[in-house]
Amino acid sequence: MKNKIESRYTLRADLWLLIICAAWGMSFPLVKIALNDISPILFLAIRFWMGALFLLPVLWFCHTRINTDRLLRGSILGLFMFLGMLFQTLGLKFTTASNSGFITGITVVIVPILVIIIENRIPKWPVLTGALIAMIGLYFLTQPQTRGFNKGDLLTLICALSFSFEIVYIELLVRKGEAFVMAFIMICITALLATVTGILSERQFICPTRSMLTSLGFVALFCTALGFSLQTYWQPKTSATAASVIYTSEPVFASLFAALLLKERLDASGYIGGGLIVTGMFIAELRRRF
Repeated sequence: MKNKIESRYTLRADLWLLIICAAWGMSFPLVKIALNDISPILFLAIRFWMGALFLLPVLWFCHTRINTDRLLRGSILGLFMFLGMLFQTLGLKFTTASNSGFITGITVVIVPILVIIIENRIPKWPVLTGALIAMIGLYFLTQPQTRGFNKGDLLTLICALSFSFEIVYIELLVRKGEAFVMAFIMICITALLATVTGILSERQFICPTRSMLTSLGFVALFCTALGFSLQTYWQPKTSATAASVIYTSEPVFASLFAALLLKERLDASGYIGGGLIVTGMFIAELRRRF
């Protein structure tokens, strides 16, 4: 009976992570629209400061305190989050969007390796099989170019490594009842680092158009404040490796929303890739039966 209850709870966690990926996927076309009117790192900083403001009433209502221990653990997660987003942004200057999507998705392979090294634990075979199938699906979905490994690819690989550490350490560092406060600290650290980096390295500009402000508001509330809060709450209730497989659905949702909002269309290879990713997620769910 206990195993059945735990299995249902794990399934619920996986479903919530899938919903989060849908919101993150929608952010891709929205951010692309917004970046016509604002510089990238400035957008990142404002997005995360707004996300932190959205979470403040929740922390006040829950009477949550930020102590030294929570600040330290949250700062570690925030550093990995910031590095992932920064190197992904910088990498896009030197490589193609398809290469960026594929290399970022390599987290589905890196996470199981980190789990073995850091946690001294071998993931169940359905998760490893699902990760492999999802990786193949990512290749077909993004259709990366094969003209050699360039500077942008290297930067994006560092991004994938950073996100992989974040996924693994969310499972290890976030404790029961800390989802909102840890998400708040992560978001604040990312906002602070993005602000400093933008001032030092970016020629910043902003044009407050309706489309930019709408996109900024959506990603700040749903993708940042709610998205990372739900991630820190639900991911520890599943496994890091299974979560990495679910996160491969993000480019699938990105393609769907890009088709709706930007009129972009997938070709046959894209549909095959999306199908393989979904298949990989279904196979990963079989872990609850073993």
